[in-house]
Amino acid sequence: MNEQDSERHINAYICTKVRERRLALGISQSQLGAALGISYQQLQKYEAGKNRIGAAKLWIIAHQLGVPVSWFYPDG
Repeated sequence: MNEQDSERHINAYICTKVRERRLALGISQSQLGAALGISYQQLQKYEAGKNRIGAAKLWIIAHQLGVPVSWFYPDG
């Protein structure tokens, strides 16, 4: 697997984990989006892997979902 494929794989994994945690907590996309200061459409794009989640935004998402940032990574 080359570096670009690795990045895509990790980004997809993180996006899946955001959705998984949100659903486990029973939070809607609208609720989490509002807490993050983004639209539910933007959150949909994050969760679908269409847009990458930057480090600062991931930190905020982790805080809102009550998990450490490391929780979103395969070895976390």
